[in-house]
Amino acid sequence: MSVTDRRIRQKAEIRQRILDAARQIAREKDWNAVTIRSIADAIDYTPPIVYEHFENKEDVLLNIVKEGHLENRRVFDAILDMDLNPEEKIVRLSMRQWAFAHEQPEVYRLMHNPERMEQQREMVREGMEEAKEKIESLFRAVSQDTEIIGEVIFSWFCLMQGYINLITSIQPQQGAKLLEDVHDPKMVALFKQPDQLFERAIRRFIRSL
Repeated sequence: MSVTDRRIRQKAEIRQRILDAARQIAREKDWNAVTIRSIADAIDYTPPIVYEHFENKEDVLLNIVKEGHLENRRVFDAILDMDLNPEEKIVRLSMRQWAFAHEQPEVYRLMHNPERMEQQREMVREGMEEAKEKIESLFRAVSQDTEIIGEVIFSWFCLMQGYINLITSIQPQQGAKLLEDVHDPKMVALFKQPDQLFERAIRRFIRSL
């Protein structure tokens, strides 16, 4: 490996360590705790090293969001290419959002922060029209009222967001306490398997169309 190649690889490794450190800080605390200083401390470098790779904290966050969208898009495309009926594809797409929100809750919150949606729109514009057409095609295949397909898709998105935000916002200790206070065995059983609860809600929504 040449000196130039080694430097390029080292630079890429440091850049990724910075992004990973920012995500870890946000997961353990919150995004307000993420600063150039805290990132530098986490990776045992000085702030100027971080600034060599990113302009500022906002640049770090935007790159984390971009990685999240790219990861989701790869899975999204893979699901659409599967040999499944439209209903199952919609369910798989929904469960992907559920899984991502639980695997990377701090990134999911950052990506779906209302204050950042406009800022992110330009970032994900590439391929958005094609994705929009594919989603509309899926819902036209399962919905009887194709005149309001945009409203149907918006309702689907709100349903996913509602379930995900409600359940992921509850910390494990809080969840355990809530279950102790619920004296309905059936409700307790439901919330011990939230992924299944979520999937059933999605399937009911699709069947109602």
